Amino acid sequence: MNPRHVAVLFALAAAASACHKGGSKSGPVVAKVGDEVITADELKHRLDETSPFLRARYNTLDRKKEFLENLVRNELLAQEAARQGFDKSPAVKEQTKRAMIQELIKHQLDEKLTGADIAEADLKAFYDGHLDDFVKPERARVFHIVLAGKDAKEKAEARKKAVALLKDIDAREKKGEVNAFQTTAMKESKDQLSAPMGGDLRFLSRDELAKAYSPDLANAAFELKSPGDKAGPIETPAGIELVKLQVKTVALNRGFDESKESIRSRMARERRSRDYDEWMKKLRETTKVAINDAELDKVQIEGAAPQQQPGVQQHPNAMAPQQPQTPPTAASKIGGN
Repeated sequence: MNPRHVAVLFALAAAASACHKGGSKSGPVVAKVGDEVITADELKHRLDETSPFLRARYNTLDRKKEFLENLVRNELLAQEAARQGFDKSPAVKEQTKRAMIQELIKHQLDEKLTGADIAEADLKAFYDGHLDDFVKPERARVFHIVLAGKDAKEKAEARKKAVALLKDIDAREKKGEVNAFQTTAMKESKDQLSAPMGGDLRFLSRDELAKAYSPDLANAAFELKSPGDKAGPIETPAGIELVKLQVKTVALNRGFDESKESIRSRMARERRSRDYDEWMKKLRETTKVAINDAELDKVQIEGAAPQQQPGVQQHPNAMAPQQPQTPPTAASKIGGN
């Protein structure tokens, strides 16, 4: 038998094993296949699962019969699969187990995922407790070069040097040296903290930059508009400075009403994750689970490098271990994947 057909029979047999017999289904009966019935409610449910475009086709009796015939065909195949014992197949049992787990997770956890039951006071408390996520000032990442200048004479010399450095930086950038400013800062800047990093001051708001360095530097930096723009020479308490804008972030100011629904979704997701962990902990505590390390260690994993025994050196010409596969996601772990 074609493997694809076998897979279809497996799936259909799993569906058949989950079905209720005869009169246990509610609603008018539109078809009977052996001892199994197909009700009007079931037919409608299956139609509702299709796209609106396809659903619009089934508006006449003939079209409805056409759709019903597909359900009858599936039921015939499912019953035949069960008669041949496919419902007892390990593959079908595994698929049934996965389907049960999905339904369990859906009813136990996912039905609360909308967060509709989260009180507005709780949403507001979350907003107030995470205000930095919703209200952020404009920030800029800038580089600067500090040339020392205490008195008027030193400042004049520093200013003259700053003009020359800026001219040199511009010329080198035009030739394609994109990090000319940073290279110069590492060599010339007297700011011992930022010079080793090319004068990088990281991301700071205007107020943060003013407090950490000076209002003059902050004002000059935030007047720059585009990445790569430069300003200076600027006279500051530290001396004479040059500044270059790397990038700016846009200010964020989202009020509670604007943020409420995103907070609801976030709280619901976090609650689901927390509930899942607590639920699994309880299941583990109330069910005896035994791990046989000896037999587990004997399981051979195809493609895995053999485990090196303690004290045994690997031959230099031995094959290098393969790169590990991408670890499974949290979602893939559910259901035994």
